[in-house]
Order: sequence, then C-alpha cells, then structure tokens
Amino acid sequence: MSVTPRIRVQEVDGLKVVRFLDHHLFDERTVREAAEQIAAILPNDGSPIRLVIDFSDVDLISSTFLSKLILLQRRVDGTHGKLRLCELSSVLEQVFRTSNLDRLFKIDRDQRAAVESFQ
Repeated sequence: MSVTPRIRVQEVDGLKVVRFLDHHLFDERTVREAAEQIAAILPNDGSPIRLVIDFSDVDLISSTFLSKLILLQRRVDGTHGKLRLCELSSVLEQVFRTSNLDRLFKIDRDQRAAVESFQ
C-alpha cells in the first residue's frame, strides 16, 4: 500500500519549510501520515532542528494534530532548535488562541517573517 504524500518540503537558508498538501488535517490517517512525513525529514543525529511549518492551504485541524505539533515542539526543544508556524487562517489562529497554544508556539504572519526569524 503506497502512502499518500501529505507535505511538500523546501530548503530555505539552511532550514526546512513544510507546507501541507491537504486542506483538512483532521481524520486519523491524514494526521498520522502528515506527522510521520514531517518526522522523516528531521535530523536524528541530535543536531538542532530548524523548521517552519506553513499552514497556507490548511482550513481545518484536529485536536489530534495539535497534540502531534506539541510533541514536535518538544522534540525541537530537545535539540535546542527552533520551530515557527506561519500563514494561519483566522480560524486556525482562533484555535491556537482558544487552546492557549499561541503561548507554546512561535507564530508568524507569513513565511518570509518566519524564515527571517532564524537569522
């Protein structure tokens, strides 16, 4: 059984920028596959993870996906790396605010600002 690509990865100034190919990160399979595909692109040698996650095309996320993001943030913190989220719709911004996750994650308005924050 082949796995459906859930993300597109781009290297920008030595960091990875992830964009989602799905508009809804909601059902269990999509969330699991997206999380696994993000994990697969990260270094496993203990070097700092430098990652931007761009939500440009995402309209809906589940609480399960939020928990995967929290685990990802912990992994990034464990490497003394940096994770930035960007391009959240007003609906997604509200989800992060309501759940107080805007305090855990660094959120930038656009991808350019997120990438520049690494310099």
